Amino acid sequence: MSQQSRPNQPEEEGSRSSDDSAPVDQPLVVTPLGGAREVGRSCYHVQTPELDILVDCGLNQGSGGQFPKLREIDEGQIDAVFLTHAHIDHSGGLPVLEHRNLLASDAPLITTRPTTALCHTLLHDSINIHEEETRQQGREQQFTRDDVHDVLERFKPHRYGTHALSRDLRRIDTPADIEYELGGAGHLLGSAWLAIEYGGRRVVFSGDLGGRSAHLPDWETPPPADTLFLESTYGDRQQHRSLKSARNQLYQETLDAVKNGIPVLIPTFAVGRAQEVMQIFRERFPQEPDDVQEKLEVVYDGMARDATAAYHAYSIGEFVNETINNWRMNAQDNEPFLPDCAWYPEDNSERAPILDGDNAPIIVAPSGMLTGGTSPLYLTALAENYDEARVFLIGHQADGTPGRVLQDASGTHIEVSLPVTPFTELDLEADDSGNTTVTIPTSWIQTISGFSGHCARQVLSEFAQDVDAKHVSLVHGPSAAQKECRNYLDKRLNADVVSRATMGTPIPVYGASSGELTNVDLSDGAATAVTVRPRSEVDTSHITDELVNDDESSNEFETEDLETEPEVERSTEERIDALEEKIKQLESELAAARHEGRWTEGELRRLIRSELDSEDSKSTITESVIEAPPEEHTLDSLLEIDGVGTNIIENLNEKGYQTIADIESASESDLTNVDRIGKKIATRMLEQTRTGS
Repeated sequence: MSQQSRPNQPEEEGSRSSDDSAPVDQPLVVTPLGGAREVGRSCYHVQTPELDILVDCGLNQGSGGQFPKLREIDEGQIDAVFLTHAHIDHSGGLPVLEHRNLLASDAPLITTRPTTALCHTLLHDSINIHEEETRQQGREQQFTRDDVHDVLERFKPHRYGTHALSRDLRRIDTPADIEYELGGAGHLLGSAWLAIEYGGRRVVFSGDLGGRSAHLPDWETPPPADTLFLESTYGDRQQHRSLKSARNQLYQETLDAVKNGIPVLIPTFAVGRAQEVMQIFRERFPQEPDDVQEKLEVVYDGMARDATAAYHAYSIGEFVNETINNWRMNAQDNEPFLPDCAWYPEDNSERAPILDGDNAPIIVAPSGMLTGGTSPLYLTALAENYDEARVFLIGHQADGTPGRVLQDASGTHIEVSLPVTPFTELDLEADDSGNTTVTIPTSWIQTISGFSGHCARQVLSEFAQDVDAKHVSLVHGPSAAQKECRNYLDKRLNADVVSRATMGTPIPVYGASSGELTNVDLSDGAATAVTVRPRSEVDTSHITDELVNDDESSNEFETEDLETEPEVERSTEERIDALEEKIKQLESELAAARHEGRWTEGELRRLIRSELDSEDSKSTITESVIEAPPEEHTLDSLLEIDGVGTNIIENLNEKGYQTIADIESASESDLTNVDRIGKKIATRMLEQTRTGS
């Protein structure tokens, strides 16, 4: 993969701040408040002796949503916030900071201009979702419309490059200044990695790394640093299917349907993915014969409409690649993500005729998992009015979502509950939650992989090699993926330590003079707590940078609660929450162990029981005692098959399928008896394992 570097850097590579008055080798500590051993609610608390900073503050999307664990932050404590990009799992918690008065009165929110524009769209939409969810579930709102407005007022957009925090926060004295750098991450319009330098120490946050877009530049080369916080969403995958292949398949499948008068629904994420899809159509539709072009109609709806407007406003210069810049200039087209046949409906009166049984449009609509937005509206209309349709799933479908139900369907039809009140007088009933159950032919559903905006571990390794940190801490990834990524990186990097960040555990950033680093287990029996120390200090493992108390309470996890409770009740709640977090961790370890090793189910359950019963136990299963089968014989290669995810691998393991040889000897009916495996997926598995294709 090629990497784009910026010319005319203000400092030579590897150099530190040029301010001679800056203190030398001062404490710099990072504590994950979210995004540790999970995908979602990314949030990292950066502390120096003078300042408290947050990097991202996201929402863990799902039932009710979860915000970062902010209980230990006092009112007015946060001096500044850096935002790597606009996606809700990185930005959705920002209004909560405002609601709880955790931001200093002059605290800026620093990011790029496209991220600022996209956050206006996403955060205004998020309050609508939050209000509806809390109303249905009888919960108290954690932020209001005023909080959204107020936090958006704090945004201070910047170009990519190096800046001084004192320019954004005037009260900083020069000796305490922080230098930071924003560099293109290739994940989303305006996305950035972040480097923070203070007092002779430098830390890099990768944010979400991409390099898999037809309209974004490749990620820019990061500077060397002492510590790297690296995303690991696909840390268990060596490389993705090529984006070119995915684009070709989506276009050809869509075109074939339209030529035959079959409507197409593409549920998709509103920001980034929707524009990627429409760019394909804008580029290729003009090449079709006139009789085909007459049949083409693209409807884009919901939040994709506002997001596309923001894309058009900022899809120029450094934020997009040469292809888009040249198109805008040569074609004099300021809307490079819209084909000529695209339009959006203003309201339900304009939506109703779109799928009346006579038309065959292409509909691009959020949400990508059919959990909200307008995509469920269109799916209900397709089910009622059409005998034949196509639904292309092009993004991750989380467990429990309607999209996942469709993706894992077997048989000829599947019933799915959709969060929708149909926009026409259809003969459908809604349940108490307002959901409508519809029946969809499974032949309509097709998963097309290869559109992920996250890079796989081969590119993660390239990024980490450029940073060349003493300590690489993995964040933003599922437990099993992080384990594989850690082992992979540990063999390829010069880092002293490659670790998995733990929620609430402080991670000191050590400079070049600290000597060789090593892992130190601080577990107290309640929760995982592993950090790093200089090897020379291992015998005094409780010593840490003076900014953070490394006591028992700092390693416990708290579930967010807006109300102040009596100390005794709160202490009980904390212990319960810590136990829940530990159980969640052990369940993840169990799933990974099923996948990796030769231990029996009973042995693993006895091991976990001993973990819970022992006061002095560590909270992770020692990986070295689980002897894994050779990598080429495990079921990992099945993950490359469309529709196969880690849950299917786990279900296969539970049924006794441990190696590729087990799959080869199975029949199609044997595989379809495994939960979540339908006939299509079973056929693909057998074809791949028996032919090697």
